[in-house]
Amino acid sequence: MCASLVLSPTAVADPATCQQYDSHGICVVGVETAEDAPGTAAPPAATTPDRDGGTPAAACTVSPSGTVIPCQEGQAWWVQGMQCYVEAMAQQPPKDSPIWGGRTDGAIYSCLSYTGGGAFPGTNGFSFWSANPPGVPAAIDPAQLAQQALSTMTVPSPTTGRYPAGTLQDGQPFTVVNAYTWFWTDPGSFRALTARADAGGVWAQVTVTPTALSFTPGDGAAPVSCPGPGVAWQPGDGVWAASPAGCDYRYPQSSIRQPDGQVTAMYGIQWSVTWTSSTGATGTLPNLTTTSNETFAVAEVQSVVIR
Repeated sequence: MCASLVLSPTAVADPATCQQYDSHGICVVGVETAEDAPGTAAPPAATTPDRDGGTPAAACTVSPSGTVIPCQEGQAWWVQGMQCYVEAMAQQPPKDSPIWGGRTDGAIYSCLSYTGGGAFPGTNGFSFWSANPPGVPAAIDPAQLAQQALSTMTVPSPTTGRYPAGTLQDGQPFTVVNAYTWFWTDPGSFRALTARADAGGVWAQVTVTPTALSFTPGDGAAPVSCPGPGVAWQPGDGVWAASPAGCDYRYPQSSIRQPDGQVTAMYGIQWSVTWTSSTGATGTLPNLTTTSNETFAVAEVQSVVIR
């Protein structure tokens, strides 16, 4: 009695080509779905909400613990779906090497697992072929980083220094018609500030620089300005002298016809905003103005002749 064995067509198919090798040159065989096929883009990294409501920042994590790790290690980037740092091999294997599988396009990449420094060199990864860089991180826009850096800054408002700065009998503060009304701000609120934001191995630094101090007198006249913080009046400067910093204004008439017999002056610091980045890109952002108000009367001085 004899029996014959009939093989199905699939049983005699050509053997599969090795798709990836470990660091010792041993073929790594695993089960994959159609979505996991080599050369396709890996799933995007997990994200965490941006506190300013903008584009969420990528959070690279180790499964299944969820440990957050850096998304960049030197020139290698974390591919969330592969759970390893990927980088094109600096020295590509010869094209007749088995890892190419007869292909001539694409490149050979290394895939190194995150170990936190707890593995021996050469034991925590493998190499593989891919037609395109898998899971390449999105390019970081340094201009957006500069905006983020600016949003973390507290840009000061001006203090409201003024002379003449007496008080009337009812306690109301005042200045004097036709006198040089000096205005100034604390020099501590008139200085350059910097802030920096980092993401994906890229940083941007924003610099906010004061350019002028303005004074809107509140009597309907146009604002006046000077290039610095002004200077505080001192008795030795004289009662009717102009400000040496050019930060002054002369009220042409009293405020008797203004609401409540007063004016509300607005002080403003104008700021220029520039940024630099680790990519070499630089730029500017819209200028800023911070303001403060002060309310006072504009009084007339009467001359009294004594015989």
